Amino acid sequence: MKTLLKLGLLSCLIIFSAWIAIALAENSLADFGLKVNELETRLADSLAKGYVPAYPDKKLFKAASPSAQAAFVRNALGWFKSYTETDAFKADYAKQRAAAKPKPPKAATADQKQADNLTQQRQDLEKMKQEIAQMPPDMQKQMQGALKEMEASINKQAKDPQMVAMMKQNFEQAVAAEKQTYQEQMAAWEKNYPENPKTLVANRLRQFLEVSQNIPFNAELVSNPKSKIVKFADPQYESQTPEWKLCFRAGREPVQAARAFVSEWLGQIEKK
Repeated sequence: MKTLLKLGLLSCLIIFSAWIAIALAENSLADFGLKVNELETRLADSLAKGYVPAYPDKKLFKAASPSAQAAFVRNALGWFKSYTETDAFKADYAKQRAAAKPKPPKAATADQKQADNLTQQRQDLEKMKQEIAQMPPDMQKQMQGALKEMEASINKQAKDPQMVAMMKQNFEQAVAAEKQTYQEQMAAWEKNYPENPKTLVANRLRQFLEVSQNIPFNAELVSNPKSKIVKFADPQYESQTPEWKLCFRAGREPVQAARAFVSEWLGQIEKK
């Protein structure tokens, strides 16, 4: 199975956006091929988007004993917890949150949108006139008909009562649709970028606890000799999400250590 290449608890947590486990100090990070300075600069944005672009060296992690993997996870989560409480993380998160905030529609009313549309059409008309003026005389003559039609259409939209009413109705529908889209975008933004970063962290911790519960670490795997793809023998397990499968491959001890740490951490957040 291709996901075997991503073996490791950190990969499980990263892809699922619950784990941003790195290491307690640069030495332990280096031991697993990770760099603190690179991860810190991307942590806030990645956490909000649901992942962290950091993978431990799979060979080093796989070669470590289960107890060593569990210890690394506890240290990693300890580092993550401490860093999310720093002013640097909070400032970076506030910056990322502001940058991701949806922009409201330019035109708030149908009248404004209709006026903007006419202004744009008139600007396009003037630009077209300038371009035609640069053409050879014979081509200018050929373009005069299209130019007059365009000008007549603009004047009709601006002065003909029936046309004005019809265009306004269209713009009212467009404004309503844009308003609804903006409201939906704002709702998604508030969910993905809560004002308090602790809320975001708590959401990710809950997600990990949910996906990592009751994982059958002794489940049987089968491989295809030709394709070298490894799958679960039980179709029910094979249909699980990639995050669930990555947690399975991380192993019992690391996941149990992570769940214990996360449960305690989440409890501390919820008490505040």
